Amino acid sequence: MARGVAAVLVGVSLLTGCGSKADGVDDLPSATALPPGQGGDQLVLRWRMTGGMAGLGGPWTVPDLSLYADGTAIVPGKPGRTSRLQRYHLKRAVAQRFFDEARKAGLQRSRKVDTKTQVADAMVLVIWMGSAKTEIVMPQEQHIAATALWKKLQPDQWSTGDQQSPPDVYRPDRLAVSALDTGEHPAPPGAIPWPLSPLGKGRQLARGGLCTIYTGGDAARLRELASKADLGARFSSGGKVYMVRVRPLLPDEKSCDALV
Repeated sequence: MARGVAAVLVGVSLLTGCGSKADGVDDLPSATALPPGQGGDQLVLRWRMTGGMAGLGGPWTVPDLSLYADGTAIVPGKPGRTSRLQRYHLKRAVAQRFFDEARKAGLQRSRKVDTKTQVADAMVLVIWMGSAKTEIVMPQEQHIAATALWKKLQPDQWSTGDQQSPPDVYRPDRLAVSALDTGEHPAPPGAIPWPLSPLGKGRQLARGGLCTIYTGGDAARLRELASKADLGARFSSGGKVYMVRVRPLLPDEKSCDALV
C-alpha cells in the first residue's frame, strides 16, 4: 500500500461508490419534519462531486458531505497520511432548513439534469435525499434550486451560530476492506501476511474484489497496520496475494452493499 493507501486505511481518500440507494438509507417520510434521529445514523442529505479530468468521486470515495437528522455532518478531511474525517454539529433547526429547501428543490424524486453541451469529462454533482438520487451535469452552469442548496451545503461557509458545538474528528468504529486478488504466485518478496480474518471470505463486489468489514479490536489493528504499510504493499491471505483498499464506514452504512 502506498502512503496514500495507508492514509486510506485510516479513512482518507477512498470513498463509497454511488449506488442509487445507499444501504441503511430509507425513503424519507412525506411530512415536512426531519425524520427522528436514530443515534445520528438517519441520513437526510448527501452529495458527491464526480467526473472531471481528475476522475473525482470514484468507487469507495467518501461522499463530500453526509448530513444526518440529528444535525451531524461528516466530510472528508484534507488529503494526507494523517488526514481524518471531519464532523460538524449543526443545530437541528439549521438541518431542518436544509431539509425543507431540499424538498422545495424536488430532491425527493430521482432525476437527471443535463446540459445541451456534451463534455466527455464534465463534472457531475450527485445529491441523495433518502433513496432519491439527483444527478446534475456541470452544476456550476445550472442555476436551479438544487444547485443553490448545494452551495449552502459547504461546511466552511457555516457560521458558528449555526453549530451546536465546534467541529471535531469523526472516528469510525467500522472499517471496510476491499481486497483484489493480484494473481501473483508465488507471493512476491516482502508480501505482508494479513493478520485479520481471511480476505478470501469477503463479499464479492460487482466491480471486482472482495469486501470485508472489521469492527472493534480488528478495526484498531487495521489502523495500526495502516500506520506501518508502505506504498504498493501486497498482502498474503489464504494462499493468495491481494491489493487492499480500506474505507471508513459512515453512520448509515451498515454493510458492504452501501459501498458499490
